Parts: sequence; structure tokens; C-alpha cells
Amino acid sequence: MIFNDLLALAGHDPRDVAIMLHTPVVKEQQRILMTLVEEAPALFEAYQDNHPRNAETTLKSRKIAASFVVGERGESRFAGLYEVAGWTFRSAEELDADPDRHEVIKRFRSESYTARAKRTGRPGREVFDLRPLPKLGELRGRLVVARPAGRAYMRLAENCLLPVVQVDREARFVPSAPGWDEFIVTGTEIRGLPLSWAARLREWRGVYLIVDQSDGARYVGSAYGEVNLLGRWSIHVAGDLGVTAELVNRDPAGFRFSILELVAPTAPPDVVTKLEASWKQRLDTRAWGLNRN
Repeated sequence: MIFNDLLALAGHDPRDVAIMLHTPVVKEQQRILMTLVEEAPALFEAYQDNHPRNAETTLKSRKIAASFVVGERGESRFAGLYEVAGWTFRSAEELDADPDRHEVIKRFRSESYTARAKRTGRPGREVFDLRPLPKLGELRGRLVVARPAGRAYMRLAENCLLPVVQVDREARFVPSAPGWDEFIVTGTEIRGLPLSWAARLREWRGVYLIVDQSDGARYVGSAYGEVNLLGRWSIHVAGDLGVTAELVNRDPAGFRFSILELVAPTAPPDVVTKLEASWKQRLDTRAWGLNRN
């Protein structure tokens, strides 16, 4: 079975449908997009209601859009059918002034619409009025199709044959939280962590490592008490700059967080700080990192 068969069963001619295959290349952005689809629908709509010119042309020619998001494991998961009810041109300045679009730009660390306008010479974009349709709604987050070859993310349905791979029992977009030894996220991701991932960090305390991806500089810290790792990491990325003496001139959006050692939830603060001091010594982050006294 292919996705077009499901469209036909739902009463939709594939020749009326555009396929949107949202495919961020960077793994961090894939996780962010999955989180938007599942937990921040308004931000997801702000993400998918405007496109480059070639994709605009394809979408304008269709009555319906079928949206898919590609996750970090390579799966293409169905995000819903939308009526293409119209479109309105909006200037780059108008787009940048929209709070939801500003938040999307911030989370994806992408260029602003005004910066893009200066680079491309195009003063703005069409914003599409995409209205969710109930048909196939029971498959949202459950239907997985094979990812097609090619780089174009906006396709004509009759030319884009998507084999159905599986239909999951439960709807999901966000992957399960990794174990503590594989829990690696950036500062940008921490600002919008999936709820299930945030819950795990809220339970954990221990010693952690920050690597500034701009130059590889390292910082060792620890978290315990009521704040635990979620609270401590959230403090690091709360503003536009870091919060410690050596991080204060650095952009936390580019920090890479990982856990060096996990301790028991009942471990007293002095045990955690001793472990922190040990890791600073082993990684030599006082002399060569960002833990300078």
C-alpha cells in the first residue's frame, strides 16, 4: 500500500494534493521539529505555512497539503492533512515581528526573514492559510512512510509514491528520552525540551560537561538539590549569555550538554561537589578549560 491509496480511500484525488516532507538535515533540528509537532502546534504551523519560491509554486497549485516530518531515525511520520484555503504576501519585517515566527527562528537558530530578504533580494514570503482536515486524522503521529529519494521537500502527490511502512498503535512524534550516558543536547534544545525529556532531567543529579561548540572550550559543573540537572541547565541557557565568570561572554545556544556521572537522588551536596572537583582535575578544565579560578 502507498499513501496515495489512503488519500483515495479518504475521497481525495492525489492530483489535488501536495506532499510536504519536512526534512531538517541537522539532528538537533529534527528533534526540535518533532517537539513542535507534538507539543507546540502553533509554532509548527508558523514553521510550515511559508516556503521558498519553488515550494510556494507547487503548494499554490493544490487544494490540499499532506504534511510529514522526518525524525532523527529517518522515519517519515504523518502530521496531518490541510486545506490550502489561500495565501497572503507578508513582508520580511512583518514576519519577523510575529512572536511565533520569532520563537521558531530562535529554536532553529536560523536566519531572520529580514536577513534572508537581504541575501535573496526577495522582500517577503507568501503565508498560506492551512486549515487542518479531519480525514486521516486518526493516523496523525501513527502512520510511517518510506522516505523518498531526492532533496525536494515539496512534491506532487501523484509523482511521490510513499510506501506505507507501519501504523503504530499509539501516536507519537518525540522519541523516547535517552539514558543518562547518551543524553546529549544543545542549549537551544534545552529551551524547548520535550516534556518527557525534561521530566528525566528533573529527576537526575550529578556532574555534567558543557562544550562550547564555537571553539571546543569545556566547563564542568554539578547539579543537586531541588533544581537537579534540569534546573541547572535551564539557568545556563536562560539568557543571551552564560551565567558563570568564564561563560558570561559566550552564547549558550551553542553549548553542548552531557552528563559525566550520575549520582543517587539522595546524594548529599558535598558528595556531588567532590565528584565535580575530581572531574575538573581529570579533564584539566581549570588550567585549560572554563573552570579557571
